[in-house]
Amino acid sequence: MLARLASRRSAASSSFAAPSASASRRARAWRGLERARSGRTNAAADDAAVDDADGARARALASTEAARAGRRYRPGAFARLPSVANASELRASARKKANRVTPTRGLKEAARERNLGMKRIEAMTFGYCTPLKTYVKGFPSPERFHPFERALLELTLSDTKYRTTVEAVDVMRKGLLGIGKGYSAQVNNAKGMKEAEEIREKGMEELEAYYSRNARCVDDLKSIAKILRQLPVAELETPTVALVGAPNVGKSSLVRALSSGQPEVQNYPFTTKGIKMGHFFVEDERHVVTDTPGLINRAEEDRNKIEMLAIATLEHLPTCVVFVTDLSGLSGTSIADQLELRETLYKQFADRRPWIDVFSKAALVPVLGGATDPEAQELWSEKDFEEANQAIAKIPNANATSANEDWGIPELKERLTTLLRDHKQTLPDVDDGFNRGDANGGGVKNKPDYIPML
Repeated sequence: MLARLASRRSAASSSFAAPSASASRRARAWRGLERARSGRTNAAADDAAVDDADGARARALASTEAARAGRRYRPGAFARLPSVANASELRASARKKANRVTPTRGLKEAARERNLGMKRIEAMTFGYCTPLKTYVKGFPSPERFHPFERALLELTLSDTKYRTTVEAVDVMRKGLLGIGKGYSAQVNNAKGMKEAEEIREKGMEELEAYYSRNARCVDDLKSIAKILRQLPVAELETPTVALVGAPNVGKSSLVRALSSGQPEVQNYPFTTKGIKMGHFFVEDERHVVTDTPGLINRAEEDRNKIEMLAIATLEHLPTCVVFVTDLSGLSGTSIADQLELRETLYKQFADRRPWIDVFSKAALVPVLGGATDPEAQELWSEKDFEEANQAIAKIPNANATSANEDWGIPELKERLTTLLRDHKQTLPDVDDGFNRGDANGGGVKNKPDYIPML
């Protein structure tokens, strides 16, 4: 207790004696000094006060960290990236700002030239460094992206390209700042007008030369921003029905059949194939329906970028999975491979994603009640009938549909409506908590590990 009182007396005296202390600080110091002089010995009260203060600080810190955690994974990061000027535009702007600077009035000869040199070098330095700093701050670390956006980043550019470009811009900014400060100090120490002028010109030339040697990274950053801002924005708070399956099984046709309007086509830079996305309403609530790139039945490490987009969609978006199987034999993927692909994905996602199975092109499949023309009928061997029947037996609850004939579409819509109504409260939670940062099942603590793309 004596040590505590002595410490308070010392701190209070020091604060009270400081000539630059504010009135409120002096008042607090005076009250502390008076308590010390009065011999206050209520250690319990003092400890309680200290504990309350520590607790308040801890709660404030926890609140701040929670807020940061909530912001860290806020979706839409690509749309918020800053606009980046061309490297040549930034160079011209910095030179223009420097040339507009005039010396402070009232100075003469050497003092005037020193003043002009310092101001012009500083103007050029900050003409470069201020926008570069804005760029660096505006391009967050990939760890702060929502996992789906980070997957898109990896598929489009790679983490390495993004990181190294942002780091190169920051290194250049720091280099320019160092050059500017160095030459500004030299100008300030110049002995005469001519020396000040020579140092000024040399400093500005050195700034421009250094920038020119490293300006490529600015144009690279501009290209990165343009590419990322063009990526489709995932509606992470909107339940999404994702149609999944092998290539050419009829997913796009089902999207058109299920959508309330004309589906949009989303384009990704790593594929020439557009991704169709539509919407429909359940109890006046909007839901997204989208096809996904066709998946080949192979190991995940062998998948290409467009296939990994489908995996990222299932992994990171609040999706209801509609797995589409084509028994007509027209997709180019055997029924056996389709069933094996379904089994793999079912084990991976069915425990955390609502799941519906659909048979497509049913109007062309005799065992589903389809009526085929004589030529197509001849193509069905006993083995084809056997494989189709085995698939039906293996997935007994699948909806038989044929989008072009609107066959089974009303029943599928009704089943989707029931499923989505039942999962109305749980579907947003499938978003892995990245939109909330709450303590009840969501937030950073429960986030899955990032799955590296290719």
